[in-house]
Amino acid sequence: MPDWKRIVSENLAAMNLACGVRGEVIAELAAHMEEIYESVRADCVSESAAMEQTLKEVGNWRVLAENIHRAKSEEESMNHRTKSLWLPTLLTLLGASVSLMAAQLLGVQPRLFWIRGMGITLYWPWLAGLPLCGALGAYLSQRAQAPLRARLVAGLSPALIMLIVMFLILPWGLAIDGLQFLRLVGFGLGLANWVALPGIALLIGALPFLHDSPQAATQRSTT
Repeated sequence: MPDWKRIVSENLAAMNLACGVRGEVIAELAAHMEEIYESVRADCVSESAAMEQTLKEVGNWRVLAENIHRAKSEEESMNHRTKSLWLPTLLTLLGASVSLMAAQLLGVQPRLFWIRGMGITLYWPWLAGLPLCGALGAYLSQRAQAPLRARLVAGLSPALIMLIVMFLILPWGLAIDGLQFLRLVGFGLGLANWVALPGIALLIGALPFLHDSPQAATQRSTT
């Protein structure tokens, strides 16, 4: 059996691959070539002919290695984005939604305030618990060494989602009521009730985790 790792390593010697990436590329290429070789040998082809055919299958070593490197880089980028943004964001949204649902199921009555004939409902226990949700999202994002913007999105995601929903409603309101819709107190109260106040509560919890963790700061200083 040919030593495919040695063969691949010799052919990639001229490529300036990083040490960590080089080993992965060599291992994957060697495994790929071994599969081709064994497939050819299964047709009763001699070892030398099978090796020659396998080497022909590889084609351009540089292009193949770069494709593997690019695929691995994209995979690592997706994994990092999932851990640093999507998963913390999902957990923050889930925590905020479950806590609001629990408050309603437990019969917690919101405080109702009237402003110019429009009512605004405030779930004080839910708002009081939102800093924990914001802290969870920002902490998980910080632990994954995400940048500041990603930590803010993860920590404030429930308020950001509601902001998007409110402005998706806006065109319908404008289509029905015209510019009068923007002057309605209800739209402003909705923004305050479901965006501004929850956003402030989430931000309070996220604030301690908006700076770099000691591990990230140490890693940045050494690079």
